[in-house]
Amino acid sequence: MIALLFANGNLDPSPQLHTLLGQVNLVIAADGGADHCTRLDITPDILLGDLDSIDAATLTAYQNEGITIKRYPTGKDATDLELALDLAIAKGAKTVWLIAALGGRWDMSLANIMLAAAEKYAKQEICLLGRDCTMRILHPGKEWAINGSPGQRVSLVPIKGDVHGVTLTGFEYPLIEHTILFGSTLGISNVMQNDLATVQHTGGILLCILFRAYNFP
Repeated sequence: MIALLFANGNLDPSPQLHTLLGQVNLVIAADGGADHCTRLDITPDILLGDLDSIDAATLTAYQNEGITIKRYPTGKDATDLELALDLAIAKGAKTVWLIAALGGRWDMSLANIMLAAAEKYAKQEICLLGRDCTMRILHPGKEWAINGSPGQRVSLVPIKGDVHGVTLTGFEYPLIEHTILFGSTLGISNVMQNDLATVQHTGGILLCILFRAYNFP
């Protein structure tokens, strides 16, 4: 099951988003993320949050349409996006795309990246769609396929401690059972040699950033 979660950050206008819309089983708008849905002419399955960011007209329209709305108090212990992610997992999502979770406030962007890497989501594939890149959280113990094109730039950043047993194939700078230390820049700006590259590691968590071959205006 694939879920699409709309946050309230900068919206990516790429064709990849429109492709994803044809594949998903569940769309959740986290508060002001509903306004992005309106601009894209998308009706989410669920709206949730403290509803302090959503446009009043959008909220009224959702209420009139009978959209499922889950309202939370403002003084809560989790962001609206975390609540949305928890709900998507509870409903059986195995792959979750976070849309408009990057850009705007630095604290929110960083928190959303760290949220995606939380241990409670280790069994899911969590991806963040940005304006000029796609981010994926890579947990250890499996081979991750990176689909792109020759010359496309990829950065691999340890996001939780040192990352052990890193093996990279299909890159300009391959590695074999290497350790990338937390805070190291070793994994920055690698380059794909073909349409497919792979990443494997035995311990730690990697943030994989696949930059687009071109940028949108």
